[in-house]
Amino acid sequence: MIMKPISATKKGVLISVALIASSLISFYLLKMSERGESQYITLSIFIAGIVWVLYTFKQKNPGSSFKAFFSEGFKSFIVVTFIMVLYTFVFYKFNPQILDNAILENNAIIQTDGNRTAMEIAENTKKIRNIFMPMMLSINTIKYLILGSLISVVCGGFFSQKN
Repeated sequence: MIMKPISATKKGVLISVALIASSLISFYLLKMSERGESQYITLSIFIAGIVWVLYTFKQKNPGSSFKAFFSEGFKSFIVVTFIMVLYTFVFYKFNPQILDNAILENNAIIQTDGNRTAMEIAENTKKIRNIFMPMMLSINTIKYLILGSLISVVCGGFFSQKN
């Protein structure tokens, strides 16, 4: 039985599953901060995943153009971006303590400055609550799109070179 090759889109789903598993393990089991070193692990998996997609494409399609490599990379990193943005939304909804801790840290910093009233601090807290989720979603969207594009361009340029 001949196995059909896995498409770039399906590889993007596999990469997303690995990223989510890595994120959940580092946050819940290893008790690492979602903003700390665990980001490096997640981004390393993402980069390795996109390189894997492009390398396997090169093996199946030697001599392909830069455009073909970038297209293949795009098909995978756009899926990863979409899934990771959905994951980010769900993750922060299930972990409201992250927002609460960020607000407490911010309030502590503001209070040490000493030039804000209690009303101004309360208003600032309200603003942070309103912008937190859109900010986290946009940061993750931009992060995965830019990094995915960059890796696809670099690897596409490298893999499309003629020997």
